[in-house]
Amino acid sequence: MRKAHLVALAAAFTAALAGPAAANHSWNGYHWATTGTLSVKINAAVTGTWGTYVDVAITDWEASQDLTLGNRNNLSVSRRKCTPIAGEILVCNDLYGQRGWLGIASIWLDGQGHINKGTTKLNDTYFNLAQYNKPAWKRLVTCQEVGHDFGLAHQDENFTNTNLGSCMDYTNDPTGTAGTNGNQSNEHPNAHDYQQLSLIYNHDDGYLTSKAVSATDFGIREFGRSAQAAEQADSAGDSPAEWGRASHHDGLGRPDVFEQDLPGGGRKITHVFWALETKRSDIHHD
Repeated sequence: MRKAHLVALAAAFTAALAGPAAANHSWNGYHWATTGTLSVKINAAVTGTWGTYVDVAITDWEASQDLTLGNRNNLSVSRRKCTPIAGEILVCNDLYGQRGWLGIASIWLDGQGHINKGTTKLNDTYFNLAQYNKPAWKRLVTCQEVGHDFGLAHQDENFTNTNLGSCMDYTNDPTGTAGTNGNQSNEHPNAHDYQQLSLIYNHDDGYLTSKAVSATDFGIREFGRSAQAAEQADSAGDSPAEWGRASHHDGLGRPDVFEQDLPGGGRKITHVFWALETKRSDIHHD
């Protein structure tokens, strides 16, 4: 991580503390149950340079004093399945096919409505194309999907207006250099993102749904569910038919949030970052 970037992150966080609590992009109130701050491990099952992009996202998000993430774990698990891990986040990349999306973030909610595991999937079917095989696109999508795993929504969903300087802002120009979306990069979080994390995690839920960042054996606590049910593997799925009912649409009218009730209680929520060329008519979620 370049020193200049670290300085910029520190400045953004300082601005977030000094400015008013104006952020309002919590993702429907979804958050991990905590006792005041969030300590959650981010694991990766990725290839090639994707590890660098995951590391950048971790450094970026950990600039918030409300998150403790530590160094990523590299796991030898199926990148295709990207099976969630109770109490942790898992980031995977693979050739998930021509399904219209660049990245998806899925979170699982316990019986109390708190996140208890999350995954991010990055679709190399599109990132291998010249249009998206660029550092800026990879940074934007990785940063945004991991941000969703914390419980953040978008600051803005218009793809063609001026960039806000946040990876939680949709854009068709992540670098801000094409001359069409202003001059700010949307590759990293900004002050409003850190403000929103403070608003989300500045309370005590009375229990934890995340494992500690350091290695422990205590697991997680999920009211109303057995330990076996809490650890049961669920699939994020790769297509709308596996994500459940659509509950939100992006600025282009495409369904980008899906909800699915799970056997035994709880829900799975999936947030989709569609490729620019994907049309609403291309998406079938019946």
